[in-house]
Amino acid sequence: MSQISTNELSLLAYKKVKAMIIAKKLVPGKKIVQDKLADDLGISRTPLRSALQKLEAENLVQSIPRRGMIVREFSDKEIIEIYDCRVALEGTAVRLFTDIASATTIKKLKALFDPFVAGKININKYQKVDSEFHNTILEKCGNQMLYQLFQKGNLLLCIDLIGLVRPPSETIQEHLDIIKAIKKRDALTAESLLKAHLNKSKELIIHKMTGSGQDE
Repeated sequence: MSQISTNELSLLAYKKVKAMIIAKKLVPGKKIVQDKLADDLGISRTPLRSALQKLEAENLVQSIPRRGMIVREFSDKEIIEIYDCRVALEGTAVRLFTDIASATTIKKLKALFDPFVAGKININKYQKVDSEFHNTILEKCGNQMLYQLFQKGNLLLCIDLIGLVRPPSETIQEHLDIIKAIKKRDALTAESLLKAHLNKSKELIIHKMTGSGQDE
């Protein structure tokens, strides 16, 4: 019974710590003070260590020699690699999605962005909508193996932790154009537009990297 209890506590700790990472209550790059975190969660260090090991396997935390466990902070190179994965997976997903998505689902995608077409944009709300847009396409593309690959890599969560690379003023029309192509059942155009949408963000990161290198 004690083993079952430990496993249950580890799972609970995993869920709570992951939620704290998503909400950025645990700051990327900062050391996780395990004694304090265990106290805050009302558990011992043992289930917390198990939870952190699982989160480390998911690339959400990492163990740094002489620093301890920290919330994962992604380098520009790692962000580019994440975008390479997204371009490959989401490009395929949107092509499949365009062929099978119901009219209701497509309408819901457009409705996500309706509040942002005019007026001031709340960045936090826009980021959530952006995530929902991409996740819907992946989840409902009809290829569960593709969606599971995306989920197991925590790619969408990684993107959420990274935040918006470009401002909504640049990306909102791109989203609407993708939705327009989906509505027309033009799979090739939808794929091309989505890849271009992601590659623009990737190219901005590359430009930042090369620009930083020149300044040094």
